[in-house]
Amino acid sequence: MQDEERYMTLKVQFKKRNSVRTSQLKHQDCSVMLHWYKILLGISGTVNAILVLTLVTLILLDSS
Repeated sequence: MQDEERYMTLKVQFKKRNSVRTSQLKHQDCSVMLHWYKILLGISGTVNAILVLTLVTLILLDSS
């Protein structure tokens, strides 16, 4: 009976430690993904700005 109690206690402690590690990993994964989303958003904004400037330039050159 005591062996079963020890086993259950160790099992619960192991699960708690694993859940803390898992939540820390999930938090780190989210922050890494957020960082990459910000980079991609900046790149796509820059590309869109270049395309808009090109379009405006072509319209102005065509109307001259």
